[in-house]
Amino acid sequence: MLIDTARPTNVVKAFGLIYPDVLRLRGSVIFLSFPPVLLMTGYGVGIAFLVQEYPGLSVNITVLSLVSLVLSLMLVFRTNSAYDRFWEGRRTWQDLKVTSKNLIRSIWVGVAETSIEDSVQKRQAMKNIAAFAVAVKRYLRDEDGIEYADYDGLLSPEFRLQYSTRGAAYTYGSIPANANAARSSTAAAAVAPDGSPVYFAQRVNEGWERSDETPLPSQLLYELQKYIEYIQDNKLIHVQFYASLLTSINSMGTLMGVCERILSTPIPLAYRVHINHALYLYLLLLPFALGAYGIAKTVIVQFIVAFLMIGVDSISRELQNPFGYDGNDLPLDSYCESILVELSYALQRRAPKSLEATEDTLSQRPFDNKATVTASVSGIAVASAISGTN
Repeated sequence: MLIDTARPTNVVKAFGLIYPDVLRLRGSVIFLSFPPVLLMTGYGVGIAFLVQEYPGLSVNITVLSLVSLVLSLMLVFRTNSAYDRFWEGRRTWQDLKVTSKNLIRSIWVGVAETSIEDSVQKRQAMKNIAAFAVAVKRYLRDEDGIEYADYDGLLSPEFRLQYSTRGAAYTYGSIPANANAARSSTAAAAVAPDGSPVYFAQRVNEGWERSDETPLPSQLLYELQKYIEYIQDNKLIHVQFYASLLTSINSMGTLMGVCERILSTPIPLAYRVHINHALYLYLLLLPFALGAYGIAKTVIVQFIVAFLMIGVDSISRELQNPFGYDGNDLPLDSYCESILVELSYALQRRAPKSLEATEDTLSQRPFDNKATVTASVSGIAVASAISGTN
């Protein structure tokens, strides 16, 4: 569903009446800014009593008016910087959504099917595209794992098994993973029939290895590019279409990198600290200028000024990470849902280059996994799970 931002549906409805945004709490920064506002207001009351007793402590308000101008410019600059991150995140997710939809449609229309295996792998590749968007959403929210409900039906059993056993030992060639032998540039493992030595890769600790797991979105990009190579090797697409698909996959990786840059690039520490020092120093000095006008006026003005300035600072903190669950964050769930709608539309219809025959057997083309499948007149039905590898 397209959201009309000219007439936003962010109004409060209760008792048959529609209230304006001024009565909203969700999405506001009241809860975030109210404690320091109350603290500064209470401090202002104490200083007002002190100025009433000792009038010589009062400060000319003209001096503070000049400081307030500089402070306002600093707050505006910080808010604009935070909104730039928010807007860039919105543009990036729009591009990711469009790229994902285009890639789903391109694969559905342009990739030929000559066997049931082709059909199974094609459908799974389209699902991996939607799973990539979901994985990026979870990755930006620091939610690891594949146990979330929005992965159901998208990830293949083989990928789930591969992901769950990612920490298991493995072998390079015929040498065990735990064979941490001494390094050697010539480590012959066998002798060929003609007498020439045969070398196998050997796992040794070379110093560059890292134990950190590759993010799930990156793993899905590997799966997608592996599928693109599969259909190219088996002549299911032409070369120009292969280049277009590869460009789309690389674009998805680039868009993920932009989101990582937004999330991992904070507001410079020196600027953030200085603006907070300036803000609270101004609020600490303001009651000395207002105390001469009376306690009641000091309380009112101190509260309003503190609420406005601390609120603007809180807004900038809310906007600088637009990928969370707060009311001011981007609706990432809606973006992913839009991609799933596109996927459902494609998978519920017969592709232009789908199989014409009602029966087929597994082709003998190389791929990572084979499936035992049967077909019926109404469509293709998978009869058993992945049974082995080549």
